[in-house]
Amino acid sequence: MKHQSYLKQLVILSLITILFVVPYLFINGTNIVTHTYAFGSRQFWEGLSPYTDPRGAGDWFKYSPLFAWFYTPFAKLNSSLQAGCWGLFNIVCFWAGVSVWFPWKKLESKWLWLGFVLCSMEADGSFRYQQMNPSLIGLSLLGLYFYKEGRLHQAGFWLTLVSNIKILPGLFLAGLLLPPKKKYIQGIVAGAFVCLIVPMIFWGFSKTVSFHEDWYLLLRRDTNTDGLLDVATVLKTLGFKDTKLWALYPLSVLSIFLFVVFWLKKKTFEWNLWIPLGLYTLLLVNPRTESPTFVLGGPGYLFLQRYALGLTGPLKYATFVFWSLGIFFTTLCMNDIWPKVIWNPSSWLQMNKTFGIFILWVLSVVLVTRQMISKKTT
Repeated sequence: MKHQSYLKQLVILSLITILFVVPYLFINGTNIVTHTYAFGSRQFWEGLSPYTDPRGAGDWFKYSPLFAWFYTPFAKLNSSLQAGCWGLFNIVCFWAGVSVWFPWKKLESKWLWLGFVLCSMEADGSFRYQQMNPSLIGLSLLGLYFYKEGRLHQAGFWLTLVSNIKILPGLFLAGLLLPPKKKYIQGIVAGAFVCLIVPMIFWGFSKTVSFHEDWYLLLRRDTNTDGLLDVATVLKTLGFKDTKLWALYPLSVLSIFLFVVFWLKKKTFEWNLWIPLGLYTLLLVNPRTESPTFVLGGPGYLFLQRYALGLTGPLKYATFVFWSLGIFFTTLCMNDIWPKVIWNPSSWLQMNKTFGIFILWVLSVVLVTRQMISKKTT
């Protein structure tokens, strides 16, 4: 993709989104999410553990010491400026990752414009809720694109930084390790060095290790509690018992198996299926998934749509039926009607989004399995 056309696409998508989102952020100011980020940043600069009870300042800080350092410029701004500037950062990062995979000048079909609209609608809620997940998925997509283009040093470095901020992209970081490639591993080592050296510059080795230990203990405790909109918690809310045993664990094992085997089968491998499979797996198994977190699945709409457009016959129509049904429950039903916000991210009614993602996950599993079998027998 040419640099000039990429920047033009990024600017246009960002400006359109900014018009709908940023005025809302400036008017309403920071919320519990950005209060949490700011709390972690303040604790870091005071030499205190960010992973303590915020005592009303927000939720528990569950991100890396590197992110606590990174958020500092935003934390120093007043409420309106902080919310607005953080929104700008998320918007640009999100569209930077999407645009590099879907350049307008190379769109195979005009129907992909619909995918951009649906993707932006799902992202809208997360932008407004001030989560970091839009930038997380955008930066992860950039790292995956670097790998696809053979820029292995950059891929390893970039994905390590993103996975350090929030561990979810670690699924892709680890998946790309098979088979091991020297340049990719070197990039990972360089990224890990930066993640450690930044807090060490300010607080030394001992305190940096202590911060990471506190982070690990908090995450371990957090993952052992009831979740929000992951598949196990939703089924438990509906009255089912032992959902981790008969639902979550089998789903996780099947997903990881297909994720790894599909990647290793280079003759059958397809980025347009592998990325959605990983994204939808993360949303279903991550116990901290909540309504704005589903922005991770937004770009998956485009990947699946692009793959489906290359199919023929009844399979193509069936794929689009389930693709549309999944998006209906995840994005169009009980969610943002862009640009007006009508949803409550903490409402149990948002479990319909989990059902929609489950449909898209099943679709991804079926298509991945078919891809491997059909290619193998031809």
